[in-house]
Amino acid sequence: MNGLEAAQLAVHDAGVKALNYVPGYPITELAEALDAQISVNEKVALEIALGASATGMRAMVLVKQVGMNILADPLVISATHTIGSGIVVIAGDDLGPKGSQAEMDSRIFGPLAELPVLDPRNPAALHGSILEAYTLSEWLRIPVIVRVTARLLAAKSSPIRPMPSKGSGQEFERIGWELTVRGRYQKHRDRIVAFAAQASESTSQNCLQVSGDVGIIASGYPAALAKGLGVSTLLVGYAHPLPWMLMRRFIEGHRQILVAEEPGPFIESQLRISPKIKGKLTGHLPFGPLELEDIVNALEILDKKQESMPQIYESAAERGYQGICEDCPFSSLFEALSSVDVPVAGDAGCAIRATREPYESVDVVYGLGSSIGVASGFRKKGVAVVGDFALAHSGLQGLINALWQKRDVMVVVLKNDLAAMTGGQEVPDLTRLLEALVPTCYIELPASKDEIKRHLMAELERTGTSAIVARGKCTKHKIR
Repeated sequence: MNGLEAAQLAVHDAGVKALNYVPGYPITELAEALDAQISVNEKVALEIALGASATGMRAMVLVKQVGMNILADPLVISATHTIGSGIVVIAGDDLGPKGSQAEMDSRIFGPLAELPVLDPRNPAALHGSILEAYTLSEWLRIPVIVRVTARLLAAKSSPIRPMPSKGSGQEFERIGWELTVRGRYQKHRDRIVAFAAQASESTSQNCLQVSGDVGIIASGYPAALAKGLGVSTLLVGYAHPLPWMLMRRFIEGHRQILVAEEPGPFIESQLRISPKIKGKLTGHLPFGPLELEDIVNALEILDKKQESMPQIYESAAERGYQGICEDCPFSSLFEALSSVDVPVAGDAGCAIRATREPYESVDVVYGLGSSIGVASGFRKKGVAVVGDFALAHSGLQGLINALWQKRDVMVVVLKNDLAAMTGGQEVPDLTRLLEALVPTCYIELPASKDEIKRHLMAELERTGTSAIVARGKCTKHKIR
């Protein structure tokens, strides 16, 4: 059984009723296998889960690591506001990013929101972690985060026995309104944080093996790599809160400790008070995802002082990258944009592929749906290229703000009626809403570079905010 199947079984065993997701690597395949419902963005997905929870249904939200930023607002508030039935947030970290604009470590949302984070090492642990997360969520009335990676979802383990775990059906308790915001936070700190720490110490997801005077503390997939290396291992099931008593005894009983985790030194940075601790911060392990040889090499040089780990900065040319598809209907649009002497902001969709040769038509990309807001800040009038899914995700707010502040922005909407970069999911049609907000014209693709450039130049001469909707059919996917 692989991690994907283990997660499916856990969701079935837990009796989860409401599943929402936002597509993106590495969680799309899992979300679709669970028949989760797509949401326009991560904040809305979590808000739906909160509503389901408040009325007695177990809920799950599946997002990739950068999506955790979007749902942070209701996530942080829900910790002290409390919930009804269990909520589990599956955070899919794209390590050594293959389909993301940034490397991120979702474990940081544990201390940020003061919520538990489980970091399973193999499919069996993933199954157990999801079930434990629902139990803990309902016991403490808070959401619980479970971090997954592509390697964990693809990993194999022995068959897992179903363990049905019916939800409590508990609903939101209005008794919380009797306390002030400060009072709710004090209650959260006094009761919930302590109980979560107790859970991290006693969980069956921890695994301790003592052998020799050198030890490895690990979580997540690196914990699976560390097993069987002939040294002591403490494999922790919770990334937050950490099992401090268990870890202290382990550290005291060993001469040297290597902390194996990915992508960053989340656990190591909390243990640096001891000179025994080695890892990424001491230069013994590289930042980013780990391989077995990284851990083996680190053990060999553990007694040496490493000022910094030699780093080879990976280039796009070396790894190989995919540009705009050869038969992309928007290729002539990107050609036209490259010939227009204005700054161009894109978003984390197909437009990000136009940043490199042969087009080099997009100058800056910061996130999904960010292009309109970014272009609003240009010194002179520029272009915001936004996909139709990105517009629904978070681009509309940037458009409304541009109108409100009377910005000069030309918005180019790539309309292919699907989310091409994440698997071809259907997206909402916002053209009528767009027409109601700003002057809007249409270009039917394919069209010549010169024809498109004429449209671009005409809109750039217009004062204020306007939109061009470029309509084309993606040949990579069929609309579902």
